Amino acid sequence: MKNYKAAIYLRLSKEDIEINNSIDMQREITTKYAKQHNYNIIEEYVDNGYSGILDSRPALDKLITDITRNKINMLIIKDMSRLTRDKNLTSYYTDIFFPDNDVRLISVTEYIDTGERYDIDDVVALRGIVNQSYLEDISKKIKAVKTNFKKQGKFIEASVVYGYQKDKLDKTKIVLDENVAYVVKEIFELFINNVGPTEIAKRLNSKHIQTPSQYLKLKNQGKYWTKSIVNRILNNPIYCGRLVLNKYENNIKLKKRITNRKNQYKYLENTHEAIIEPEVFEEVQRIKGNITKEDLKEYVYLLKGLVFCKNCGRKMTYKNSSPIRIDKNGKVTGKKNELGYFICTEHYRHKDVCNEWVKIMETDLNKMVLNKISKRLKKLQLGKYADDVMAYKEMLDPNLNETKKIKSGISKRESNFKVLYSKKVEEVISEEEFISEYNKYKTEILELKKKLDRLETNKIRYNSKSDVDKLIIEFSETKKFDNSIMKKLVEKIEIGKDNEVKITLKV
Repeated sequence: MKNYKAAIYLRLSKEDIEINNSIDMQREITTKYAKQHNYNIIEEYVDNGYSGILDSRPALDKLITDITRNKINMLIIKDMSRLTRDKNLTSYYTDIFFPDNDVRLISVTEYIDTGERYDIDDVVALRGIVNQSYLEDISKKIKAVKTNFKKQGKFIEASVVYGYQKDKLDKTKIVLDENVAYVVKEIFELFINNVGPTEIAKRLNSKHIQTPSQYLKLKNQGKYWTKSIVNRILNNPIYCGRLVLNKYENNIKLKKRITNRKNQYKYLENTHEAIIEPEVFEEVQRIKGNITKEDLKEYVYLLKGLVFCKNCGRKMTYKNSSPIRIDKNGKVTGKKNELGYFICTEHYRHKDVCNEWVKIMETDLNKMVLNKISKRLKKLQLGKYADDVMAYKEMLDPNLNETKKIKSGISKRESNFKVLYSKKVEEVISEEEFISEYNKYKTEILELKKKLDRLETNKIRYNSKSDVDKLIIEFSETKKFDNSIMKKLVEKIEIGKDNEVKITLKV
């Protein structure tokens, strides 16, 4: 009998309200199963408070890393929804990742055991569809409740902006914070009287008024008022008694929060006491519209938001004498050059805060960061990069159109199954009708998958490490790595004296 190094994975999120999904209950079910079958559990991985749609969770990431390092070759879970509620990840784990890493998967309550032959019934993929559908339904319900609260004028955000505080008697209402509301009013009055944001910031600093982050005791506190802080206040409609209903939207499939454009905002008027009159706010927006170039924005550079001064801890400023710019119509001006650099401007403004002159060229820093990422990814084969690897394979696939057509056919039938499953739950159709239709979809999906397999065998076969190597070669000149990908890989980049660079990765 094979010597198994077993692990259990437990996950609980806010949407899991059933008692049989508690961490303790999951632990009891999985450990009891292991004892009954004489499997030795050597590690327990727990993600408490993480949604199943997320493909990156602390304990899950550690589990995947340990699997790639051959520390684990058996995984026991209560059910597949504990591992993931994403149907694509369900298929990736069961069809590719676990078999490739010689891992036996056991889902106790669903009676799924891949055994040593890795034969998984199509019901696993269908369970992935149901799990994702469940989470999407929950997300819609939560969104509906939040929207309804907002339409009632209730404030449901966790934190309150500078100038307001939550009502002690009703936490869904906000009231003026008299200690600092006058500062907000002064900022608007100064701006209306032709005092610019930079000068306003200087005057507030000269009066030794605490910055919003200092006053609210936030984790990362700015010691001085700046132009950007003043502009944030001048742009916020909350100060004239308006509540924005749809500033953000959570896209559960893309797994990210999307910020809507200002012209798409929906407002609710008079939801709370205004610090300034609506007419004053509108006048400020009119003036700002005349002095800012709304149609021109700077091209997002590779390491945007990731570079910090090691000496003072402040975010470094990116400068380029001839940056690439793109207007609202998509017209690009300027061209790529090697003139960009990062510099700590705090040294010039406040030498008591930063007494070191720190500057580094963008091209030099890009090479260092990409080189470190390359070395790191060559050592790891993590599930979270599966999408990037697949994208690279598909780029080389001569049968791409046919492959996409088959995948579309599979996806369409999976969608039909979701509708069918809902009808069964709602008792619109009988159990017999459900089984009949289910078998039909199962047969059709199986045939399509066989076609897909035949196409796959004609492809150039890459092992995971060579895929990563080729991706890094493609990305070495930042042709495909963009800022959003970098933020998934890099935690922080610190620049010290004499161009000392410390790169902290997330992987």
